[in-house]
Amino acid sequence: MINDVLFVIQARMGSTRLPKKVMKPIGGMALIDLIVERVKQSDHYNHKTQNLMIATTVEAEDDLLAHYCLSKGYKVFRGSETDVLQRFAQIVRHFVPQTIVRLTGDNPFIDPVLLSKMLEKHRQEKADYTYTAGTPLGISGEMIDAQILSEIDNFPLTQPEREHVTLYIRKHPEQFHLQLFTPPKELAYPAYRFTIDTEEDYVFATRLLEKAGGSIAVPTAELITICEQDPDIVRLNQFVKQKDAE
Repeated sequence: MINDVLFVIQARMGSTRLPKKVMKPIGGMALIDLIVERVKQSDHYNHKTQNLMIATTVEAEDDLLAHYCLSKGYKVFRGSETDVLQRFAQIVRHFVPQTIVRLTGDNPFIDPVLLSKMLEKHRQEKADYTYTAGTPLGISGEMIDAQILSEIDNFPLTQPEREHVTLYIRKHPEQFHLQLFTPPKELAYPAYRFTIDTEEDYVFATRLLEKAGGSIAVPTAELITICEQDPDIVRLNQFVKQKDAE
């Protein structure tokens, strides 16, 4: 029974720039496993209820991902490939959590301490939506009042608003209580890309984890220190441009 926080990792095999990246090996495991293991370090992960879910698509190409995740004991929900908001809204209606922590399957260095602090701020401020900015790309998530996802699923939204899940919320601060979380200064390094969207990103992430000793629990601040001290690693993906939501 899930009635509080539900971590949802949005993942699929059909990435346009780096297909099947979610199953690529990193640190001796699949990328999806590394993300799951780091999320499990959050204070808000419940080892009894296992309040974490992989949200993938009903497309045949994601059968492998779904079966793999089930074999690892992860909860899996499958929905529309293009209407990702609907996928999340269906999860909310089935499992009735209070808060969704939305994560994506291309971020191997999710910071569990940052997630916990963001969730605490989200609750304190009674926010509808909590986000952060000014960190390396790929270390944080989004905290969303679950009921709002269910409600806006019924709105006449644009395709980008359905694909990017929280885009409508972010575009309408007059309708929702948006909360910007200010990251601690040791994480305030927005120039770095800790996400995997291209082959260059993948090589960077693999090398960075190796440089950190291969520990899946390595603190993000330590990864940032490595980047500060080794510009050769940073050069591996520093010119990759992030695709923006429309």
